[in-house]
Amino acid sequence: MVTTTKYPKGLSIGGRKGGSTSIAGVMGVLRGSFDPTSASQIEIGTLPAGAVPIMVASYGGGTGGSSPTVDVGTSGDDDGYANELDADGAALANGGALLNVQITADTAVYGKVGGSAATGGATAVAIFYVMEDL
Repeated sequence: MVTTTKYPKGLSIGGRKGGSTSIAGVMGVLRGSFDPTSASQIEIGTLPAGAVPIMVASYGGGTGGSSPTVDVGTSGDDDGYANELDADGAALANGGALLNVQITADTAVYGKVGGSAATGGATAVAIFYVMEDL
């Protein structure tokens, strides 16, 4: 179960001598792992409303296959955050169609096999995001 904390008055981050400022964003990371052989989407977790996903990192973990890849996205766009991300080694994706787009409602994130399947293991990923006011 994923829980999120809401900040109805925003977040204040220390800064200037006169106090804090609310113009700074807060960085978050949604981490999870999934079966890199699955043709069906597997839920990794949920990004909170207000999140702006900026990058996806793979820590690898997929095994076998020839240069296996995975896709990370939403139920409506299964590779919106990462298309053909390395499943068996460390890699970064920063060009998905849904990256740098603010989410207006809590949104489930899914992973599935990419164009070149692994034969086993579990691929670990991290979706980096910045929280902004809606």
